[in-house]
Amino acid sequence: MEFFKAQFAKIPQIAPVNLSNCTVLITGANAGIGFETAREILKSKPKRLILAVRNLDRGKTAVSRLAKTKAASTEIDVRQLDQSSFTSVKAFADGLDGQNVDIAILNAGTWSFKWAQTTDGYENDLQVNVLSPALLSLLLLQNLRSAASARAIGSDSPKPHLSFVSSGLHAMAKFPERKLPKGDILATLNDETKYDGADRYATTKLIGLLWAKEFASLATSEQIVVNAPNPGFCKTSLLKDSSGAMKYMIKAFSVTMGRSPEDGAKCVVDAAIAKGDDSHGRYLSEAQLKSEADIARGEGAEQLQKTMWHEIVGILKERNVLPSGAESL
Repeated sequence: MEFFKAQFAKIPQIAPVNLSNCTVLITGANAGIGFETAREILKSKPKRLILAVRNLDRGKTAVSRLAKTKAASTEIDVRQLDQSSFTSVKAFADGLDGQNVDIAILNAGTWSFKWAQTTDGYENDLQVNVLSPALLSLLLLQNLRSAASARAIGSDSPKPHLSFVSSGLHAMAKFPERKLPKGDILATLNDETKYDGADRYATTKLIGLLWAKEFASLATSEQIVVNAPNPGFCKTSLLKDSSGAMKYMIKAFSVTMGRSPEDGAKCVVDAAIAKGDDSHGRYLSEAQLKSEADIARGEGAEQLQKTMWHEIVGILKERNVLPSGAESL
């Protein structure tokens, strides 16, 4: 019920902050919430805005559209990032080696509805929504640390932020696999014979939220704010692959209750530049600190959070893409 009530909440305007010396990175930035997040954050006139996109041509089109509203002092840079490939994620991060990233908004995601595997051999939603954002967050940590170290004393710019875009649908995840022995959860989610398309997106967003919370708990000594904003159910192309009765149900829901991508973006930008230390390790919705669903904070949730962290890190280590020192941050 809370999910539906939240759709009608009035989203406040986000006051610009001083980003004149800051680099902002947004994944999935060529369309939908990612694009509107870029447009909203340009109001704060960042020194540099990096759009991470799967399709470079569409990314360049997005740059052209954004160029009409950006400040003359803002540089917009578009780079390729395909989260269905660990190689692409690693190459993207390598391209930022030695560069400060002040604000990282990990927004890119997918909702497949049917079984498909990436070239790395993982179920598509599992890799795009969980494994690759986790890898990217670990790879970007040094960039965020460098930005924190470079922050001048008394600066009125926000602390470096790492915001994992979440979803209220995490509350609807059934995720029966969580009851399996340690080491078997992600392997089972990657088993086609056990695939539940109706539950997969919600489950991946839940696991992503657990990863964000554990990341924050391990990074408490950092001068970096880690949080997980929910933009709400927005009228975007995320659900373009739905079919049958699901397609018509989603269309009806979108028409009657769907939030505009602009309002969804405000929720994300609020978490990434306006919210401070009190949002570290927190879930946000409607631009407010909120409690996540019981499955992510109730009895057994902390252990599940740690289990998912270790399983994800284990996969990244096995694939030889885990950054040095990442197991303990």
